[in-house]
Amino acid sequence: MKRIYLNENEKDFIIEKNEKQYKFPKLILIMRSELYRGMFLSVTEDKSNKVTDYSELSNKSFQLLEYWIYSNQIKKEIEITKEIIDEIQIGIDYFQLNQTNPNLFDLLINKFNNQN
Repeated sequence: MKRIYLNENEKDFIIEKNEKQYKFPKLILIMRSELYRGMFLSVTEDKSNKVTDYSELSNKSFQLLEYWIYSNQIKKEIEITKEIIDEIQIGIDYFQLNQTNPNLFDLLINKFNNQN
């Protein structure tokens, strides 16, 4: 698992946001997202590197999602606002994220409540 997280050669899929490209390992996306699991594991699906645009998410929310996809944790240095919580809920639906333990939305609410 550590090899997949740390090895640049394992990052074999591109997600695009505002014309910036982020590389992810397909295996991580398969574990975290039903959208990508369906895309990568379908026998009829084109397996080429597709680029998905997530421009409607703010940079902060995208960073939060990106960190959670890799770590299953909330990035400590990001302050959680109500707007981010609303946007992450959209992101959860958009990515069709698996709400494994710990649940991303629960982590956000807990962090938000602890800040206030």
